[in-house]
This record gives sequence, structure tokens and C-alpha cells, in this order.
Amino acid sequence: MESEEIYERLKKVKEPITEVDIVSLGLVEAVTADEEGVRVYLRLSEGVEHPFQNALSWPVRWRIVRDVAAALDDVAGLEVLDARTLERYYPLEED
Repeated sequence: MESEEIYERLKKVKEPITEVDIVSLGLVEAVTADEEGVRVYLRLSEGVEHPFQNALSWPVRWRIVRDVAAALDDVAGLEVLDARTLERYYPLEED
């Protein structure tokens, strides 16, 4: 799957507070697609410096990640990562 197609699908994912798509808001830093799979880098932790800010923003971030995973549910090897910290949001790590 080409990066351009991924971006088009991501335009259907809305930020839950503003209802503006995450691509237009600049929350998608990059998309890489290769033989290993697709990686979507999101700018979800920018401006979050204090643990309290992290706790408050987590429900919004999780909803965005969940909606990204749903929009790309047929993409093999999908990973959703934070562009700043490289924390992997999806798929969830297994215990």
C-alpha cells in the first residue's frame, strides 16, 4: 500500500474535540511503507511536559490511535508510533 493512500484514509480520522481530520491538524508527522509494513508517526505528545498533562490528554490520544487502527485495519504490519518519543501505541505490546 502506498503512503498517499494511507494519508487519504487518515483524513477520515477526526480529532475528537475539534472534529477536524488529523492530517489537516498536522498530527500525522510521517507515514512509511515498506516490505515490513506501515508505520504511522503521530504528533500526540507535543506540548505534554507534565505527568498531569499526560493523564488529561491520554483519553483523546487513545481515541485517535484507536480510530487510526480502525481506518487501517486491513493493513498488514501496521504500527502507530509517537513521532517525538517513538512510543509504540499500536499494536499493544503483549504481556
